[in-house]
Amino acid sequence: MAGSARYAARVAPIDPPAVPGDRRGGHTPVGFIVGVAACSLVALGALAAVAASGALSAGIGLTLALLPIPALLAAVLALDRLEPEPPGSLVFIFLWGAGCAAVIGLIGVLAGDQLLTTPDLRSGGFVAASAAASIGVAALEDTLMGAALVGLLWLRPQEIDGISDGVVYGCMVGLGFALIENIFYYARATHYGFSGVATTFVLRGVASPVCQALFASLIGAGVAYAAMARGRRGLWAVAVGWAAAVTLHALWNGALAGPGSRLALIYAILAVIVVFLLIAMVLDRRRIISLIRRYLPAYEPAGVLTALDVSMLSSMPHRRQARAWARLHGGLGAMRDMAEYQLSATELGLLHRRSDLGLVEAQAFAQRRDGLVVVMQASVTAFVGRFAVPPRPPWATGGSSCFRPSRGRPASATSRPDGRADKPAQAPDLPPDAEVQEP
Repeated sequence: MAGSARYAARVAPIDPPAVPGDRRGGHTPVGFIVGVAACSLVALGALAAVAASGALSAGIGLTLALLPIPALLAAVLALDRLEPEPPGSLVFIFLWGAGCAAVIGLIGVLAGDQLLTTPDLRSGGFVAASAAASIGVAALEDTLMGAALVGLLWLRPQEIDGISDGVVYGCMVGLGFALIENIFYYARATHYGFSGVATTFVLRGVASPVCQALFASLIGAGVAYAAMARGRRGLWAVAVGWAAAVTLHALWNGALAGPGSRLALIYAILAVIVVFLLIAMVLDRRRIISLIRRYLPAYEPAGVLTALDVSMLSSMPHRRQARAWARLHGGLGAMRDMAEYQLSATELGLLHRRSDLGLVEAQAFAQRRDGLVVVMQASVTAFVGRFAVPPRPPWATGGSSCFRPSRGRPASATSRPDGRADKPAQAPDLPPDAEVQEP
């Protein structure tokens, strides 16, 4: 009730045929398909260029470059659990990074300038590069990676709701870049025998993917700030993020060829920045949780949640418990229903915040809000329709939940035999967009 006292939202009557019932519906955009194909072809071209120097070198390079990527991808996706980004966007961003590294690598091969991607090895490390070369390479790489993030800001700003989104997208483009870049490094190192491969693995094996992801994340953080600012007032943050990324990247490039103490100092600085980014993501998660507590109680009369459901949605442990409970009683299908319900509820809170900031027009807000309410209704209907008598949710043992209606079916929708929503009923009108003053 406290959340309702802070904010009262208007839920207009919903016209189900006019509202998309699935946030992932529709055809895949042609631009997305062309972009993925182009990035993939460029990456394959780079692999072919590496393979031309020897199948063994290419095989060793690909194997060693791939080793850390699955674990790092899993870590990034684990940070993206509260409001997961569209898988298609993540795949595209990852392939963009891979394609950028491939382009730079191919330029280096064709131009004969190995410094672009694969500086020569020496005993115990890499040959020192000039300051201009270190800065130039860093600027080139970070500009190409940052272009994908700026493209998101320009074409799909609604996908970026906070610093967590910017960091996740930055990590994905950085990991894609590091994967292909390291293939070039390892293939080059095989010409120096086992010691060359071992040196490259120690200096770049895991450090390069993490560092590239970190550099791109700084640009992503700037893009996230710009996405949440009105007009162009936040674009300065993109420039600051890019400058920070290039500076750290250039320092790291130079330290690879320097004494161990310098490299250790750079890694210590990068570790501190990683800690700050993680703290920022934790705070961002708490911000999203606070939005759920603030805005969603006003939707209780619509029949898509109760006060106890809001409590579940406002706790990461309770959300995990709800998905585990759904899978235990209804299998993977029920768990998907619960996950879709939780995601739609989270996006509803974020949508209200974007509206408060003036980042979405009233008509677009109403359409998106109604669509999310329909998805929540359909998810509840699908879940309840799987049971003759729905089990009692563990977060609502002492009260009511929309996942266990008194008559075994949600009042807000009818269901088909397959458990999917047939036609959600219209949500009732709540008080107009009036904010109730706090006492």
